[in-house]
Amino acid sequence: MFMYEKTLQYPVNIKNPNPALAKVIISQLGGANSKKIYHL
Repeated sequence: MFMYEKTLQYPVNIKNPNPALAKVIISQLGGANSKKIYHL
């Protein structure tokens, strides 16, 4: 059976996780199911 493992293109090291800031960033970008296309 085929298993899909979702990974990033490059490794990301998070030294100081900040859930409040992450929530603001995700809300500004439209969330996980956003139809908008952003070029960061």
